[in-house]
Formats: sequence, C-alpha cells, structure tokens
Amino acid sequence: MPFNKKNPVDAIKVRPRFKLYSALDKESVIEHIFRKLDSDKTVLGRKRFNKLDITLPKKELHYWSPELHIVVEKSDFKEGSCLVCMLGPQHNVWLTFVAIYTIIGLITFFGGMFALVKLQLGNPSFWLLLFPLAAVLVAGVYIISYFGKRKGHQQSIHLLRFLYASIEDAEILRR
Repeated sequence: MPFNKKNPVDAIKVRPRFKLYSALDKESVIEHIFRKLDSDKTVLGRKRFNKLDITLPKKELHYWSPELHIVVEKSDFKEGSCLVCMLGPQHNVWLTFVAIYTIIGLITFFGGMFALVKLQLGNPSFWLLLFPLAAVLVAGVYIISYFGKRKGHQQSIHLLRFLYASIEDAEILRR
C-alpha cells in the first residue's frame, strides 16, 4: 500500500486505507495530533470519541477536496495503539457518486429487462438503447470522478504530510 511509505507522492487511489502503529496509548496519540492541529493553520480537525477528521480550511475547499479520517484504537497484536486511516472525498461527494451509479444501474437493469422481454415477444423497443446509454453515462461519471480526484491530489498530499509530520516524534511504525 503506497500510503504506508514515507514518500507521500505515491499514486493516490480512491479512498485509500492504511494503518499506522504507535507505542503510545490512544489518548496520547490523539492529544499529540491535536497539539499539532492547534499550531498548524493550514488544516482543521475535529474529534468524536476515538475518531479524528482532518480537512482543509473553508477558503481552500472545492467540490473534490479530501478529508483524512483517523480512527485510533488499541492495537491487537502489540503494545500501544493502531491508527486506521482513510483518505477520500467528503462524505456528501462520495454519496453523490454512489447514488448516481446506483440510479444508472437500477434504471438499466429494469429497463433492460423490459426491453429484452419485449424483444423476445417480437416487439423491438427503444428501451434497448439503455445498454449503450448506460455505458456512456457510467464512463462519463467515472471520468468526472477521475478529474476530481486529480484536482484534489495536492490537497491529499498536504493532509498526508501533515499526518506524518504531526506523529513523527511519537515513534510511529508505518506498515
């Protein structure tokens, strides 16, 4: 996984997940990251129980701006804590694209079944055009999301660099 390396310019995938292990306990890691959040004005963060959400200031946000979600939990196989991280677009953007894919899929599935039944009965239907139309729509949505991901690439790198810099002196092991 590219995000477990120290080189933050590796290829960014859509919603990559990675883990970091620390010798510190949960509360200490969260406090350590929040101290760095207070001193760095280029990122914002909020905490809910053992989860941290790190994002950019409002003036730098655009439609595909990334968020870094960190869940800090007790490590199962060694002493300390485990940071389960996910970098991806904002939840409303992700939900929008999932909903678009779902709607295209459902309309194509049911409209396609209707068209194939009519075709078997000997009545060709314009509903058969749903198959190529759906392929074009899915390709279009994918291209839009790809360019959005590229637009947020530098912001993603900035969030990763902040995370690595904020936990650098906390003796974190990257795997």
